[in-house]
Amino acid sequence: MNARPDTRHAHQVPAPLPAGKPWPAIAQPGDAFVAGDAHPWHDMVGYPGSAIKVLYADAASNTVAFLYRLGPNQSFPMHEHRCRAFAYTLDGNWNYGDIHLAPGGLAVEQVGSTHYPETRETGFTVFTVLVGEPGESVLLRSQDPVTGEVAELGIEYFIGLMG
Repeated sequence: MNARPDTRHAHQVPAPLPAGKPWPAIAQPGDAFVAGDAHPWHDMVGYPGSAIKVLYADAASNTVAFLYRLGPNQSFPMHEHRCRAFAYTLDGNWNYGDIHLAPGGLAVEQVGSTHYPETRETGFTVFTVLVGEPGESVLLRSQDPVTGEVAELGIEYFIGLMG
């Protein structure tokens, strides 16, 4: 297997492979392949019916990929994105206010957006990817609905949940 130099830290994209001849298999530093049962589910303390399974978390790129479950007739507190988020609905139905998502639905959320997911009788499971700016210490902020206190979640929180 031919390997190309790691140019990620120089912020350069490798040159495209040439047309007209077979391409070699190339493994790049940072490539990751995760078995579905490699990491445990964690209940979200204080939020019954809410659980997360972190599949991938990388501090250098400030990127996280995880599965998130929310049980039937539940909601998660209002939260603010300090990163871009992509949430793909695997099963169940849920909503952000008047926005309803079902299996196959995708939510693309920008920095600064705020909302809270709610489920009905089905609950839901989503596959979510958070993409923060490298070096940004906070990816998500959530607000306790009773006290108004704010909790901040950064990449280290997600790395800790990988078990």
